[in-house]
Amino acid sequence: MSWIDWSVLIAFLGYTVWDGTRQGKDASTIEGYLLANRSMPWWAAGLSVMATQASAITFIGTTGIAYVEDMRFVQTYLAIPFAMIFICMFLVPFFNKMQNFTAYEVLEKRFGLKTRLTTAGLFLISRGLALGVVIAAPSYVLALLLGLPLNVTIIIIGVIATAYTTVGGIAGVINTDVKQMAIMMFGLIFSFGLIWYNLPEEVNFGDALYLAGSLEKLTALDLNFDLSEKYNVWSGVIAAFFLMASYFGTDQTQVQRYLTTDSVKNARKSLLLTAYAKVPMQFFILLLGVMLYVFFIFNPAPASFRSSEPVAETQEYQLAEERIQKEYQLAHIAREDAAFEAVQNRNPETQQAFVNADKEMNEARQADLALQAEIRQADVNDTNYIFPYFILNHVPIGVIGLIVGGIFAAALSSIDSELNALTTVSIVDWYQRLKGDMHTEAHYVKSSRGVTFMWGAIATVSALLLGETKSIIELVNQIGSYFYGSILGVFVLLLWVKRATGTGALIGLISGMLSVFTFDRLFYNAATAEYSFIFPWSPIPDGYTKAIEFLWLNPVGTAVVVLVGFLVSIAFKNR
Repeated sequence: MSWIDWSVLIAFLGYTVWDGTRQGKDASTIEGYLLANRSMPWWAAGLSVMATQASAITFIGTTGIAYVEDMRFVQTYLAIPFAMIFICMFLVPFFNKMQNFTAYEVLEKRFGLKTRLTTAGLFLISRGLALGVVIAAPSYVLALLLGLPLNVTIIIIGVIATAYTTVGGIAGVINTDVKQMAIMMFGLIFSFGLIWYNLPEEVNFGDALYLAGSLEKLTALDLNFDLSEKYNVWSGVIAAFFLMASYFGTDQTQVQRYLTTDSVKNARKSLLLTAYAKVPMQFFILLLGVMLYVFFIFNPAPASFRSSEPVAETQEYQLAEERIQKEYQLAHIAREDAAFEAVQNRNPETQQAFVNADKEMNEARQADLALQAEIRQADVNDTNYIFPYFILNHVPIGVIGLIVGGIFAAALSSIDSELNALTTVSIVDWYQRLKGDMHTEAHYVKSSRGVTFMWGAIATVSALLLGETKSIIELVNQIGSYFYGSILGVFVLLLWVKRATGTGALIGLISGMLSVFTFDRLFYNAATAEYSFIFPWSPIPDGYTKAIEFLWLNPVGTAVVVLVGFLVSIAFKNR
């Protein structure tokens, strides 16, 4: 980046720290520090809800998914409007009536302290493990954009997020989230406009969509019902409903946002903002990825977008790389020519010729990625590097710094929310509950700041230790998916199963998590029609694929918790 871009980025980061920390002067009580005295505007809380979920990986990874595949990923978010209506109808009034600090303290009155502490503990474990990844994952790409070592980038992100969250509390988090959301959206809209503007004169927006449609890049809905398929309408509407209802309704990182509003009405409005805006926003990000694909039909693009990393060292590999690169360049030129023919004539013959040329180009690209994987003896995936490559090579000087600031904003808006939520659960559900109200407000505020700093330090250190070990990232994401359905099941028992007891809820919660683990490790061989349970440390045999993809684990967990919780409650109703 140029010195102008560095200046813009540094100014943005400096403003973020100042804006977040200046809110700390109003956080003199525990309610002020953790809930902003329940005085936040509904629109600010709503934008913070969206910013919390819109991580840097969403910002840059979703565009990459659309580039490499298609737009079916949007189906994951189809359940959000329905989940938000469900939460607004049942959970928001309940939380508001209880005037609670966390989602989990409401469990104690009905199910006892053990259930409250267990559920809160599961949140701390899942989010505590994931927070290091939330810092590390975007740092890989930001390190490439900034030309800095990975460890330096991790420290910058961790220190900035920890600093303003520790001092400013929830008010600082929400106020910075609002600005960060604005920067993120500017970066996306500007990039979309720049791509459109830089298409060849002979290719208009309709032509771009025609080319993308010819390659089935615009496919957004899959009506086939298949439990082993990640993204289809059924998993997006049914299975994802349980995920979204639990994430937005029982996960402290989200619940804490709408607890900062002053009424049920405003809490509902903050959630409905996400219900109305999230799916269109996600669709727009995916469409940006599709337009990026069309852009690189007419502009030079490397076979691998991680081209800055070292590749062939031996002569054998160098010759193989030169051969693949030559094939790729020729295929890229042939695809561009075929694309011009396709948009000028728009007949089945020219369309099919373009599709064939695109297939040949992608075969050369996959051959290059496979060669890199063989050289490094590791999986090579450049999905998250596609959008950053465009930023560095095609965005004007000055705007680069602002868009990179947007990626930083996406990372910070997820980290600060998780830090604040981890602190709230640590203090309210554990420290204050077990110690009792034996300390002053000033003590709890000071303790909250100390715990925030502690979680920030833990997350930064764990991110440094993670490095680029993808297996750990996959493992943490997998562990995180175990919790949501089961925790939602406990709240279903709380609200609608009158005969449920604390013993039933606790045993149901444990059973739900065990069932999710079991189904997650269930694999299927289509050739032999055999199912097999495979432990995480065991290799997956050839021909086996997951029998149930992760979205469906959420309704499984919820159903098991409710069923087991009810049966145990009936069996031990007097105990």
